[in-house]
Amino acid sequence: MIGIYQDSFLTYLKNKLGDPIKTTSKNIICPCPFCEYGKTKDHYHMYISLEIPIFHCFHAGCEETGTLRKFITKIEGHDISETFVDKVKLAEIKKKQNVFEDKEQHKLNIKIPVLNRNQFRDKDFYIKQRFKFADINNSNIKGLIYDVNGFIELNQIEVDNPLYRIKDYLQSNFVGFLTENQSTVIFRNIDHSQHMGFYKLKLQEINFLDYYKLKGNSPKSNQIVLAEGVFDIFTEYLFDSLNIKNNIRLYATALSANFIALIKSIIFYEQIFQPEVIVLSDRDVSKKYYEKLKFFNKHIIKKLTVYYNKSGKDFNCTPITPLKIII
Repeated sequence: MIGIYQDSFLTYLKNKLGDPIKTTSKNIICPCPFCEYGKTKDHYHMYISLEIPIFHCFHAGCEETGTLRKFITKIEGHDISETFVDKVKLAEIKKKQNVFEDKEQHKLNIKIPVLNRNQFRDKDFYIKQRFKFADINNSNIKGLIYDVNGFIELNQIEVDNPLYRIKDYLQSNFVGFLTENQSTVIFRNIDHSQHMGFYKLKLQEINFLDYYKLKGNSPKSNQIVLAEGVFDIFTEYLFDSLNIKNNIRLYATALSANFIALIKSIIFYEQIFQPEVIVLSDRDVSKKYYEKLKFFNKHIIKKLTVYYNKSGKDFNCTPITPLKIII
């Protein structure tokens, strides 16, 4: 067994692609079936991650990237990738990293209720306030939910006992943001004085940690901006205090400081291999945390830059005075 793969995977690669097949602590290196098939070289450019079922070719002019399914289908003509994945080892990695979900179920087609701004004036004002009264129509904000009861009824979401106990509280006090892959609603309390500031409503299971995403201005870039909170990425997205928006592929948050789980999820879903990561950090997260994150994950992160806001605890506190640290 090597990484998440059965030993038979190496034999398969040798039989289909030829030698040399090399392994490192983080990757399998082999000929690229997209650009190096049948060619004899001293060094090949296809890297297959031992932790996540993804690949990337580093050969100039190829740069092919994707999931193991795509890789095997290119070689075999159809997908037999599950044959080579060691399910026990994969389960261990899922549990350790908290990146994957353990269950599979039918995927729902989630719908968002029409945003009734007159009915939910307090929520509408809260959003405008958190967006610093920027010139933006709240009705156009992706995945924004005011009517929690309407959302639950529209999508026929099962109301178990824990949800039943707080459903009316969510309806009166919370705004929600539907995540990119429709697995979770990230709720935020509009009343700062309340002890319960956040809530996550799980809708369905997906393979990796889900996140809320905003598109940057550079769809072919590998630069991504991450932050702990929704309003952190929105503030930077709207006002571009770092003057980087034209170079950014996407902005994302999972309402969590578990950035490596978020990065691996983005790599899988967005097909961005070795991203240049920019973190809009809360001030209570130390530089040592990011140094450790980069050290143990340098095989999947090309570059890590961290910004702190010297004027406040996070990037939703304006005016923003950024402090840049290259890790």
